[in-house]
Amino acid sequence: MKTLITVTLFFFCWNLSIGQVNSTKDNFERNTIYAEAFGQGFCWSLNYDRLFNTEKRFMNSFTAGLVYVPQPIDFGDGIYYGIPVSYNWLLGKKSHHLELGIGLTSLLVNPHSNKKSSFYAYLTPKIGYRFQRLQGGLFFRATLTPMIDILSVSTSNLGNVKNRSFSTLSNVAGLGFAAFPWPGLSIGYTFK
Repeated sequence: MKTLITVTLFFFCWNLSIGQVNSTKDNFERNTIYAEAFGQGFCWSLNYDRLFNTEKRFMNSFTAGLVYVPQPIDFGDGIYYGIPVSYNWLLGKKSHHLELGIGLTSLLVNPHSNKKSSFYAYLTPKIGYRFQRLQGGLFFRATLTPMIDILSVSTSNLGNVKNRSFSTLSNVAGLGFAAFPWPGLSIGYTFK
């Protein structure tokens, strides 16, 4: 858990440090905090997004977040902790944008279990619609975010014997698929 917090803080600090250069040509609100259901965070996540290159018709953003699913749900294989990160391209003017992105999500499942724990890393390309006023306020996004398994590691403890298995392209977040189509819905607030 300490590693997840350290990595997340690193991404937030890194993103803020490169975002300090402001152009006098714009007075856009660049920071967004939002909650996402499904999408890149598998079940739900809390995220931070930072816009940059806002002088052009094509804007960019960097997103980092935290996933925490405190109890087993009807799908998947346990209690999840994770970090989704992505780089996004926004096309369009004013408040309505086509969003294209590429991301990586890592999930740790049942890390405190004495019997079985897992680690998943999956690639998350995305396409969707983003509503974001450049003067701030309401943020809304609907995406299609397929999850593509890059690495799955399962660790089982049977008495004193520890068994670890590795696989790729076989088990997105414990669902048993190499790739899985996944929608996402986000709502949040954009501020300075």
